[in-house]
Amino acid sequence: MEDYKVLLEQFEKPFQILLHTLTQGILGATTAFHILQRIQSKQSLHWRTFTETLCRSEPLLEGKEQKLSLKPLFYFLPVMVRRNLLSFLHLGNTIVPKDCLHHLILQLRQNPASDLWTQKLIDVLEQDLENGLCHLMYVSHTDRSQHQLKCLRQKLMGISEDRAGSEKRLGWYFSQQQNSSGNESSEDVEGKSVLTQNSKKRKISVKDSSPLDNDDDEQNATKKIKLSQDIVCLDPFIGNKKQDVTPMTGNLEKVQLIHTQVHNKLDIVEVEQKVPPNTEKRLDLPEHVKSSVSRLRDLFEADSDKLEPSQELNILNECNPSQLEKLCLLLRLSDLPEHLLPLACNRLISLSSDLSYSNATVLARNLFLSRVLSLTEPASRFLTVAITSFCKKYARPSCNALIGPLLQTPDLGNVQVELICRLTEDCLEPEHLTAIFGQVMSITWSEEILSVVHTLLERKVELTSELFEQFVQKLSQQAGRFNASTKYAKMVLATLTKYQIYITPAHKNTLSCALVRHTTFLRKSMQAALKHINAT
Repeated sequence: MEDYKVLLEQFEKPFQILLHTLTQGILGATTAFHILQRIQSKQSLHWRTFTETLCRSEPLLEGKEQKLSLKPLFYFLPVMVRRNLLSFLHLGNTIVPKDCLHHLILQLRQNPASDLWTQKLIDVLEQDLENGLCHLMYVSHTDRSQHQLKCLRQKLMGISEDRAGSEKRLGWYFSQQQNSSGNESSEDVEGKSVLTQNSKKRKISVKDSSPLDNDDDEQNATKKIKLSQDIVCLDPFIGNKKQDVTPMTGNLEKVQLIHTQVHNKLDIVEVEQKVPPNTEKRLDLPEHVKSSVSRLRDLFEADSDKLEPSQELNILNECNPSQLEKLCLLLRLSDLPEHLLPLACNRLISLSSDLSYSNATVLARNLFLSRVLSLTEPASRFLTVAITSFCKKYARPSCNALIGPLLQTPDLGNVQVELICRLTEDCLEPEHLTAIFGQVMSITWSEEILSVVHTLLERKVELTSELFEQFVQKLSQQAGRFNASTKYAKMVLATLTKYQIYITPAHKNTLSCALVRHTTFLRKSMQAALKHINAT
């Protein structure tokens, strides 16, 4: 993670935020797209500089022989970030200049990756430039791997609960077999016949379906949801940030891995195809939730504090977290006007039964995270009141969905720190403060993070002996880096004032050596405070 933070420093700050967001697993691409829309509304982005940085050649040692070669900086990003970045560019292909996308694709084509999923996402991005549907390119296989793929396909078809659904998802396999071989078994012919029939039915259903109001918004929401579902399928392969996908060999497990990646790539391609207007039917939401979407949207967008609490909002409690994520996209909560946020949060807080931890986390993330990450000036009164009221009611979910991700953001801005400190002072209980302090110990410190630590110390956060030991070691390690920082000095003074009973002779010796290097006017005050502590 430290190497990745160094890598991010080569990009401009808005792109650092976007690239950091892409590390957030299955929702990285869609969350980054939300943040991009907010940043674009406030400032212009230098896409040419961004893509040129991604394409810049850097030396890389490859293979067991450690052969030196030049690769675009893009390939130095973690594999999960590379995949999410291409998916993000696919979502935002109408925003990113075409010549920048073309330049990036050209450079990546000249340096093909062994990761088949990355190759296929590049195919999708290339088709975006051509304004056409993407067709999968045939990948040649050995006879043995062809046979293994066929057996794997038959096995997947056999255990599927919905045979038609499996044929639809494995359609790429049938298409490739048809193009590559004239000798087909009767079983393959039958499978292709079924696939063709299903395809015709889908086309007919699209033509016959009737449009709904706000069709474009609903289609955009469904596209984002579909992309998230595709990435979920590959979660086991992106869990390890250092893991890369190996090229296909005769090993069945590797063939199965690549098969799964290509199958999920097809789902991403389907995002570009015409989406049936009846979006709710594609979301697999319960019927009573689908029928309430319009009413829920009206409730969240109501601009009146005299509106009586509605039982309709209790539907949020009936959804599981996955369903609630989809519902939040349909309700466009991340785009809710800021002046409506306090009223919306009041209605959520006034529910007859409290939200579950998981559902409160989902709502906090959708309502606040992208807004706060994209702040370039102090949060508005509306946003501050909304976050504060929600955090007081649902402190732990807010720590998990908002404060935690903010602390992990590289080059955290002053406006974000100001908001974190305010929440820390006004909303959080002792156990939440301890959890945040533990997170602070695991990240790289900056001047802004020092402000968060100082606020926690002023609230006299409860520390275990192990956590305090870790804190003292961190103070010592960072002494040289912050030897001219008054924030660091104030943090040390707060420690010496409020945690005297924790300090042992060993701690005194460690801190005494650290303070020798300090150069601000507070140096003597720190040394005097340390001298007067009677450590036992």
